[in-house]
Amino acid sequence: MTSVQEARRAEIVQEAVRFGHWLVPHLNGQPYVTKPPLHPWLAGALAWALGLSEPVLRLPSLLSAAGILALTYLLARRLGGTLAAFLALLFLLAAPRFYFFAHRVELEMLLAFFFTAYLYGAFLYLRSGNLRPLLWAFLSFSAGLLTKGPFILLALSPVVAFGFLTRERRTLSLLHPLALLLSATPALAWYLYLYHRLGGGNFGEFVRVDLLGRLTTGKRDPFYHYAGALLLGFLPESLLLLRAQAFLRLHLAERDRLFLLLCWLVPLLLLSFTAAKFSKYLLSLYPFFAISLALAAANWFREKERLVRQVALFLALGLLVGALFSEIRGNALRFESLKRARPYLSAPKVYFYGRPNYLLVFYRGGPIPVLKGPPFPPGIILQETRQGLAPLDQGLQFLREISPFYRKGKVLRVYSSAGASSASSGSGK
Repeated sequence: MTSVQEARRAEIVQEAVRFGHWLVPHLNGQPYVTKPPLHPWLAGALAWALGLSEPVLRLPSLLSAAGILALTYLLARRLGGTLAAFLALLFLLAAPRFYFFAHRVELEMLLAFFFTAYLYGAFLYLRSGNLRPLLWAFLSFSAGLLTKGPFILLALSPVVAFGFLTRERRTLSLLHPLALLLSATPALAWYLYLYHRLGGGNFGEFVRVDLLGRLTTGKRDPFYHYAGALLLGFLPESLLLLRAQAFLRLHLAERDRLFLLLCWLVPLLLLSFTAAKFSKYLLSLYPFFAISLALAAANWFREKERLVRQVALFLALGLLVGALFSEIRGNALRFESLKRARPYLSAPKVYFYGRPNYLLVFYRGGPIPVLKGPPFPPGIILQETRQGLAPLDQGLQFLREISPFYRKGKVLRVYSSAGASSASSGSGK
């Protein structure tokens, strides 16, 4: 695992497979319900069939990335031909964030696949009126709700905007209240089960963290944060937007291309109104932005198609190699510090002091209780803290300090305790 967030997702899957926490996801022994359970279900099913290992836990993201690439190619080819499809694939593959999330133990790539699948189905239905892509769209919407809750509602916004601008009646079918309600039934049933099983406290945590937290948190990033992150994420290809008027004319000339433009522009604007901004939320917009850039490049440089293909391929390979070396270099400290900490995780009794570290929880193979203070039970006690702070002096035997631990400025202190049972222990959340 390369991050605490990855370890959190991996541990939820591990506890589902090993302890049977399928309907109510658990993290370090406690219910963790800020996200719906589709990712743990899919990753857990693969782990149950193939074995619980890091490569297997990464499969949902890898398979989702492959699906997104396939849909990107198909949509780009319909809109701009084979050159646009080729360029869209390269632009998307070369985006560092797409590369990173394609092999992370995370739900973002899975969500991006359902987001892309919904809008691709909507595109086919608006173009043909065939009911099969309409069904595909609603199934993808339903799966998106089970992956990350209300975030998938953003996928409806381009459809609403397209219907408003073009007066296209078929958009009403994509927004039919009964069809949307039926699509939401699996997620609503899970939330109702959760409320019945856990009561209002844990359900309130979901509302507080997953809904209101993103909108009303005290952390308020600039309105332009997401726009800047999207442009930076596709450098140097995003320099094509310097010809802004020509870029807009290209997309406004045809209804299909207008729909493509709305697929990334409208959700981008809506996300920009949120308070706390996390660039990973843009991953669902990446396929459509990549196609927009590819359409511009294919139209403006079609006479130099061979050169464009060669330059795009060279840039994509260069960016991918750079991202790979950056990841290897960035993870060297993490892997080394974890290697030094793992021997202590095999002790019969292991505890955290203060707060948990989910990387260590995952490599332990299950929950590690969290102690809030003395008296301490016998066993190994791990404390993650900042460099420069004094060690604990509460009757513990100091064994080792791993410095830096995971990142610069952080240390992991290892103590041994032979004391009596603690009255203030519990699982961290």
